[in-house]
Amino acid sequence: MADWRAKYGSCRRRALGVGLLIVLASGCTSSTPRPVTSSGPATAPLSASCSTQVAASSPLTSIRPVTAQVPGSPTALTATADGRWAFASVSHQNGGEIAVMAVGAGALRLVRTIALPGSMHDAFGMTLTHDGRFLLAAGYTATAVMNVAALEDGRGDPVAGVLSDGGAGQFEVEVSKDDRYAYVSDETTGGVSVFDLSTALRHGFASPGVALGIVPLASGAVGMALSPDGTLLYATTLGDYGPHGQLWVVNTAEAEKAAGSSAVVSHANAGCQPVRVAVSPDGGTVWVTALQSNALLAFSTTDLERDPNLALRAVVRVGSEPVGLALADDGRVALVGDSDRGLVAETGSSAPQTVSVIDTAAALAHRPASLGTVAVGVFPRDIGIDPANGEVLLADYGSGTVEAFPAPSALTLG
Repeated sequence: MADWRAKYGSCRRRALGVGLLIVLASGCTSSTPRPVTSSGPATAPLSASCSTQVAASSPLTSIRPVTAQVPGSPTALTATADGRWAFASVSHQNGGEIAVMAVGAGALRLVRTIALPGSMHDAFGMTLTHDGRFLLAAGYTATAVMNVAALEDGRGDPVAGVLSDGGAGQFEVEVSKDDRYAYVSDETTGGVSVFDLSTALRHGFASPGVALGIVPLASGAVGMALSPDGTLLYATTLGDYGPHGQLWVVNTAEAEKAAGSSAVVSHANAGCQPVRVAVSPDGGTVWVTALQSNALLAFSTTDLERDPNLALRAVVRVGSEPVGLALADDGRVALVGDSDRGLVAETGSSAPQTVSVIDTAAALAHRPASLGTVAVGVFPRDIGIDPANGEVLLADYGSGTVEAFPAPSALTLG
């Protein structure tokens, strides 16, 4: 993966450094954003243009994360269903690792680290199979499949095997509802790789029929999320710099049949450099963080299939260069990691960033939606939710820390 410090520019820093004219020519704007629309039918298409504007929000001083250091730069965290363990994907100069963390209400402790296979350059997005037996971790060149029991007890080699194909820049991974298939975003080659995980575990990872094919999307395939019923996969592509990001809808059944481009249902404009995706529990709304729009976007899933040009339902201004995204409180709250990654890359700043807390119902009803911000570490890159105790799990890529704090409630904060 290209170094993030060089790859991702910052509209705000470009405006300061080379002048507003050049910034506007490259798609960034500091104009006042269009108002958020309601969740009903849109009267005219919205757009999420590039923007240097950020939202002003009040700090939520009552929320104080607990923090643990990890040996490298963490991208993501995911927690086991029993509430005892969490795993952080960590990259450093020697490759990728999985940090095994002991968790609990108000506790977060590094227990051990497990190196990924030497062929994997990094450790990025992760997911657990629904039966809890395996952890999948994407690491640019391939995706490792690891035995969770072995990760927890530290005995033996937990790596069951590696999923690889012609896709490069493997970044995020999702698993089908029946745990049979794995979908991996290929940032460099711009597609979604599809693997038969069940065949790999039964017959070997190099067996015929494991690598099923690649669904071609566009440059910079990064974020992914499945619909609640597992029939659709939503994926973002960064595109070229400027307003060229896309949100894609992929039919998983067709993707699993190696249908290639015919598995693509539709795609919609998604602002400047969309990076992460989350789907509401009812399946009606897809939420996307747009890095260079400084915004959280909401799309109607019905219109994404029916009329993608009218699918955008909300544009919510948040902090600078949002990346990480998760839904909490049964979808009533969106948590957005305001990474300010351009400033971190250009200046080496170690100033803390924030997580914006957004009331999703207010956002969709075009009312003020910010519930405040939580102070966190440097470059909050990914956000997860511990399913057992409801705590927010956060990876701070720039400060080499992971954090946990109670998930905010819209009712309490609103």
